[in-house]
Amino acid sequence: MTRLRTVALALVLALLTGCATIPTSGPIGTGDVALTEPGRPIPLANDPPQDATIQGIVQGFLVAAAAGLADQFVVARKYLTVQASTAWAPDAGVVVYNARTQPEIAVNEDDGTAVVTIPLQGTLDENGVYTEAPPEVTQELALELTRTADNQWRISSLPDGVAMSTTDFDQFYRQMPLYFASADVTHLVPDLRWFPVNGAANYAVRALLAGPSAWLRDAVQTAAPEGTRLGAAGVVVADGVATVDLTSVAANASTEQRSVLLAQLGATLERAPGAAVSDVEVIAGGGEPWTTTPADLVRDPQPDTGPYLLAAGQLQVLEDGEIVPVDGVGRLPADASDPALSMDGTVVVALAGSSRLVSLTASGSDPATLLSGTDLVSPSVDRFDWTWTAETDAGTDLLAVSPDGERVAVTGDWLTGTSVRSIAVARDGSRIAVVHTGAGDQRVVIDVAVVLRDETGRPQRLGASIQVGASISDASQVEWVDESTLAVLGLSGSLVVPAVHLVPVGGQSSALPLVDGTRSVAAGRGDRSIYLSDDEGSLLWRQGTAWVPVVAGVQDPVFPG
Repeated sequence: MTRLRTVALALVLALLTGCATIPTSGPIGTGDVALTEPGRPIPLANDPPQDATIQGIVQGFLVAAAAGLADQFVVARKYLTVQASTAWAPDAGVVVYNARTQPEIAVNEDDGTAVVTIPLQGTLDENGVYTEAPPEVTQELALELTRTADNQWRISSLPDGVAMSTTDFDQFYRQMPLYFASADVTHLVPDLRWFPVNGAANYAVRALLAGPSAWLRDAVQTAAPEGTRLGAAGVVVADGVATVDLTSVAANASTEQRSVLLAQLGATLERAPGAAVSDVEVIAGGGEPWTTTPADLVRDPQPDTGPYLLAAGQLQVLEDGEIVPVDGVGRLPADASDPALSMDGTVVVALAGSSRLVSLTASGSDPATLLSGTDLVSPSVDRFDWTWTAETDAGTDLLAVSPDGERVAVTGDWLTGTSVRSIAVARDGSRIAVVHTGAGDQRVVIDVAVVLRDETGRPQRLGASIQVGASISDASQVEWVDESTLAVLGLSGSLVVPAVHLVPVGGQSSALPLVDGTRSVAAGRGDRSIYLSDDEGSLLWRQGTAWVPVVAGVQDPVFPG
């Protein structure tokens, strides 16, 4: 990230952004006007002022660099020496800072240097992968300047990349998931990236063909033959059809590969900004368009029912604003808590106290013990019907149990020495979110890791992980809101009581409105499907910016999967 440190200087650019003004002179006219919602102002970059100081050159460059995507960095390069302009790679990454903060700039006129201290919010690497920064983390960035032959200050040394405020980042970049096939080629698994708005479709397809992020690689696959690249014509969208030009290597793809690749491309391009894509046409090496039908892969599955919850000593479900008992479920133990269900409802489990995981599947029967322990975390059932839990202080592995009682210790190198607080398996079965304290300290970490399985879906081990939600200082529960977003109950910033946070797997976290006494959270699909329960036993549903009471006398809401 050394190359990105210098870019942080661009932070000042948000403070110097200009906007067009309303005319105050000229004739008055009349006519019919179609009102549209105004777009966000685009930062304006100005050429270097004559005889500008080091301070002025640095500030002007920061503005121009942040606005560089609008003019291909033409103006920004005017602030650099010829040699520095040739070497500088602005597309190497982005340093993002909160628009409400201001960097501190220290200039040394004697040796022609400037140092900027930047309060980080996150960084974007050259592949479009966003990493959220922990609280109160700063980066220093140093620039060297020299006088040109005509006695003008210009920047002679700087790291690659640019820096911009959150306002400008939201203006110029859009979130786009790339889609890869699950190991069993039944589901689409997202890899969240951020690309410039202009040309986003081409950026996304290039990244898709380059393959998944390193942490995700072992759990997914792509159907593009190795060496496939985007052709000269790129991606062209017309009348809802995205025509994708691929190099001749793609012509070697089998019918099955073409089918899966079309599904990947269709799901990826469907969300391209400024392009309503409903169909994809692929041309490889200048040949005829592929006639293969896209594979029918499941994307972002959602539960049909829920939330389920415990009330009056029974497992119940919310239907039309009322809770009703669930048929076909065995008797609950007196100390039941934390129910969990498979997507089709054939597997129903709960904790009995904190030491037993029990099955409630058999109607009318007593709960069967699937696993005994000391202090188990709330269970999660995956799409292969394996139930996951963990001992809070095991420090080495998670535990998975099949419906017939087979038990597997699922380990991962990054789990060693940790204390697990909460887990949630993604509904695609390829990833798992884990809240734990880091090895060697009590710092709370939220990791998303890949789940490696055999051909039957039996868990083998956890692969690489990616840390998310770095701005959250404490957390007690995690759930999947959708395919690439987590709901995390915890603390951040100045919060002194837990709140529900939306945490993208590759984006910036945000806290939802507080509910005092929040105890647990459940999510179906999407941020409008979030429910929470409080210490008083009330179930609340998110409606707009408010939490609306639904029913009382309940606990531990949960959605299937």
